[in-house]
Amino acid sequence: METRPAPPSGSRNAPTDFGGGDTNGWRSWMLRVGHKPTVAVITAASILMSLVLTTLINVAVDNIANLALDLAIAFTVPLVIAPLASYYAVGLLFEVEQARGLLQIAVIRDHLTGLFNRGYFLARLREEIERSRREPQSLALILIDVDQFKAINDSFGHAAGDAVLERLGQVLAEALRPYDLIARYGGEEFVALLPGTTLAQANAAAERIRATLESMPFDWGGMAGRGSVTASLGVTCLGDANDTADALLARADRAMYAAKNAGRNRCVTLPPDGVA
Repeated sequence: METRPAPPSGSRNAPTDFGGGDTNGWRSWMLRVGHKPTVAVITAASILMSLVLTTLINVAVDNIANLALDLAIAFTVPLVIAPLASYYAVGLLFEVEQARGLLQIAVIRDHLTGLFNRGYFLARLREEIERSRREPQSLALILIDVDQFKAINDSFGHAAGDAVLERLGQVLAEALRPYDLIARYGGEEFVALLPGTTLAQANAAAERIRATLESMPFDWGGMAGRGSVTASLGVTCLGDANDTADALLARADRAMYAAKNAGRNRCVTLPPDGVA
């Protein structure tokens, strides 16, 4: 099996921070250390600040005789109040951040398979094309469509269809690299973007996906027993500087339908003009 080079930087399958990045260092720190440690630090800081201020004030007004009593009060009051107040406030912050994270996941992820959704994929596709032009490096795309999916739903029910889609999502995640961008493109169609991958390497990866899915038995239940699921895959790669995201997707779509028309359960490669 051919080895594809790793990209020069980071995971490309990680979601973009739509919030524009965290500009509040203290908030980032709290989220890293956790709820209870944050409360402990806030309490300790409150006690220290209270003791320092009490000492400075007593020295300034020449009230040294009562300093010990004032320090005891300065220690006790924040020791009681700071944990209660900060525990509630920090808890609210963590709830807000958790809700923000869940919302971000809902915006960019497909709820059934857990893969990225079409909108997020299309946004990242254009970024990856620009990156491939700059570096420069090859970029391949695979479009996957489950064969006879309507017949699966009609014969065995939508729960069986959902199970097929979930399984295909798992196959894609296991067969491809962590930084390959995988998404549910719509219905029973999936798409994978492979940076640093030639057309031949992408075709090998597509064939691996096809063979893995075909070899996996599905338990349809009842009288139907066990069966298999197949998929048709269209493979293409980025061409010259005039090649666009729309052209790349359209080419993969034509290749995928060519696989359907040739009998299904196969991979068809369609290179751009000028690429062998």
